[in-house]
Amino acid sequence: MKFDIPAQPLAAALQAFAQVTGQSVFFDGQLAAGLESAAVHGDLAPRDALQRLLVGTRLAARYADETTFTLVENEAPPQPAPPLPATPADAAATPDERNARIVQQAVERTLCRWPRAQPGGYRALVQLWVGPAGHVRRTRMLTSTGVAQRDAALEAAMNSLVLTPPADGATDEPLTILLLPSTGISTDICAGVTPRAAS
Repeated sequence: MKFDIPAQPLAAALQAFAQVTGQSVFFDGQLAAGLESAAVHGDLAPRDALQRLLVGTRLAARYADETTFTLVENEAPPQPAPPLPATPADAAATPDERNARIVQQAVERTLCRWPRAQPGGYRALVQLWVGPAGHVRRTRMLTSTGVAQRDAALEAAMNSLVLTPPADGATDEPLTILLLPSTGISTDICAGVTPRAAS
């Protein structure tokens, strides 16, 4: 896969990486704050490109599945990526990997029920603050979808989410979610989901 990502603020570099690869990234906004990515150029496998992009950031990628990862602080020397488990093997995943997959499924399921916010046709970067009970208590749009009505529907949908409660003391740390348009290899994640009635 061809990469041409210059060194830049880490959040912007991750958005560029996701655009090239179609992968989904979930990360705590405070982890990326003030960090710069390394430049990534050339033909590389996505995981190799991501590893290069994160050089010097003290962060590492933890994959929940083949196309979804979360960022965590890398306190240990880099380890080779383990073989991807089969889908039923979620029990063998780390808490971070399980949480990223749970968040992804909850976001997809919720957005698919909101006709104006159904994913696949737009790009947006959103931050969520999750309260102690797991309810989203605040949403901030970092980038617009390009349509004001869709922005409003997306924000309302995100505010209806109920996620895994954050760790003690982490309620002020936002979760950053990047939503990308569908590609030719994407599956229809909203197939079989009944949209909610318009209000």
